[in-house]
Amino acid sequence: MDTTQKEVEDMEKFMSILMDVKVSLAEQNGKLDNVLDMKKKVNETYDIAKGARNKGVELEKDIREMKEEMKDKANIDDVEKEVKRRENVLNNLPSWLALGISLAVFFLTYVINS
Repeated sequence: MDTTQKEVEDMEKFMSILMDVKVSLAEQNGKLDNVLDMKKKVNETYDIAKGARNKGVELEKDIREMKEEMKDKANIDDVEKEVKRRENVLNNLPSWLALGISLAVFFLTYVINS
């Protein structure tokens, strides 16, 4: 009977150890699931970071292109000079028209009297 009782005790110890192993495996599975979830999040974060980097490169390229285009554009001093020139033309236009009419009258008088 001692052997039977010993076998029962050994079986109980074995079952206890087996239960501990089962609990440990369940915990490891939970940890593995967390790691796999984290891997998905890390991959998503990597994709977002890569997209942001690419967008940053595109924006830097656009900024360089805009700076190049701005070199060809007129600066404020050039615009002010052009505005002043046009204002002068408009201010002097009546004088030029009066001179043109006077010359036309003079030539017409000369042609008619000739």
